[in-house]
Amino acid sequence: MANRLKIYLSDLISAHQSAFVPGRLITDNAMIAFEIFHHMKRKGDGKNGLMAFKLDMSKAYDCVEWSFLERVMLKLGFCVDWVRRVMECLSSVTYAFKLNGRVEGHIIPSRGLRQGDPLSPYLFLLCAEAFSALLSKAADDGRIHGARVCRSGPRISHLFFADDSILFSRATLQECSVVAEILSTYERASGQKINFDKSEVSFSKHVDTNRRVAIRSLFGVREVEKHEKYLGLPTVIGRSKKVIFSVLKERVWKKLQGWKEKLLSRAGKEVLLKAIIQSIPTYMMSLFAVPDCILNEINAMCSRFWWGARGTERKMHWVSWEKLCLPKSYGGMGFRDLKVFNQALLAKQGWRLLCDTNSLAHLVMKARYFPRTLFTSARRGFDPSYVWRSIWGAKALLLEGLKWRVGDGNSINVWEDSWLPGDSCSVVPTPNIESPADLQVSDLIDRGG
Repeated sequence: MANRLKIYLSDLISAHQSAFVPGRLITDNAMIAFEIFHHMKRKGDGKNGLMAFKLDMSKAYDCVEWSFLERVMLKLGFCVDWVRRVMECLSSVTYAFKLNGRVEGHIIPSRGLRQGDPLSPYLFLLCAEAFSALLSKAADDGRIHGARVCRSGPRISHLFFADDSILFSRATLQECSVVAEILSTYERASGQKINFDKSEVSFSKHVDTNRRVAIRSLFGVREVEKHEKYLGLPTVIGRSKKVIFSVLKERVWKKLQGWKEKLLSRAGKEVLLKAIIQSIPTYMMSLFAVPDCILNEINAMCSRFWWGARGTERKMHWVSWEKLCLPKSYGGMGFRDLKVFNQALLAKQGWRLLCDTNSLAHLVMKARYFPRTLFTSARRGFDPSYVWRSIWGAKALLLEGLKWRVGDGNSINVWEDSWLPGDSCSVVPTPNIESPADLQVSDLIDRGG
C-alpha cells in the first residue's frame, strides 16, 4: 500500500512540502529558506517588513485524529475502498506492556500514527497537506502575503518538511491574526498541538518595536534575532565562516575520540573513516562551500587517526593523505578528498537548477539570479547569498563535463557550445572566420536528406 501511494504523492502534495516525496530533496527547502532569511537580513519586504514563524509540533504523529485523516483522503479523491483499508490498518492496532517480565494490558488506540510503519509518513503528509491548503487559500485570497526574494519571484507563505514547519508573512497584526486563526482551525480539526514554548519568531529590518511586541503577545512565543538552524543548517552566515562550520570539526573530533574507535583494526578504521567520519560533512557540503581550513583540519584528524595517533600524540605518517585519497587501483585507500567532494555536491545542485525546472527551489533561484537565462550563463549578481555563491562557484566544474545532446539543434551554437560526439574534442577546434558567430547546429542539418 505504501508503494502504491508513493507514486501519486508528487501530484497530491504541494511543492511547499519536501519530505518523503519522490524527486524532492530536503536541500530544496533549506535553499529557499536561506534565500528568504538572506533577503530579510538585507532589507525585508516593503515598509511593513517580514515575519518568520518557526513552529514546533508536540508529538506530531501521536496526535493525528483518524476521522480527520479519513476526511482528508476522501477530499483528495481517494476511493472509498482504499480509505477503508487504510483506516482498518490504523484501527486494528493494539498495544501491550511488558512489566517485570510479564506482558500486561490490552490498549486499543483511538488516534495517532505508528512511527516506523512504512505507510505512516505518507499519511502524515496528507494531514499536513490540509494545513498547507489553508495557508495557500489565505495567500490566494490576499489575506496573507508570504515572503519573496525579489519582485518577480514567487511568494512563499510556508515551507514544510514533515512536521518541521516555518511560516512567512508580512509583519502586521492583520496578517498575523489570519495566521493565528489558521493555526487554531488546524489544531481543532487535526488534533495537532503547537508547542508555543519551543516555537519562535523572527523579523526583518524596519519592523518597529511596538509591532514586534504585539505579534509576540498574539502568538505567545519568544522572539529571536535569527533562527539558529533550520533543517539542521544555519539560517544566516556572516563574515566569519570558520566559526559557523567549526561544528563539523567538533563532531568529527568527538566521533574519533571514543574508546571503542581506538581498539579498531586497520580494516575497521577504514570502514569508520569511509562510512561515518567522511559522511558527517556531506549534508552541509551539499549547500555550502566549506572553508578549506576546516576541511584541512578534518583531513588532519582523519590522517592522525589512521596512523594511530591519540590525542596530541605524534606518529609518523608513512604516506601522505593526498595519496591515501587515490583509488585503490592507483595505490591509494579510496578515502574522499573532501575539497573535491564539496565541489562535486555543489555542482550537483547546479545540475538540478539546470534540469529540474518545475521545483520551487528553481523558481526562487531563477527569479533572483538568472531570470532571463540558464544557470550555465548566470552571473554572480549583486549581494548574493552564501548558498548562491557556493553553487555558482562550482559552475565551472559543471561546465567541464556538460555536453549537448543534439536534437533539432536550435539552441546549440556551433562554435561556442560543446556538442561534438566522442571523448577527444567536444568543441569545434578551428572556427570558420567567414561563418557567422551565431551559427546554430540546426543550420548544418540537411532536413531533406
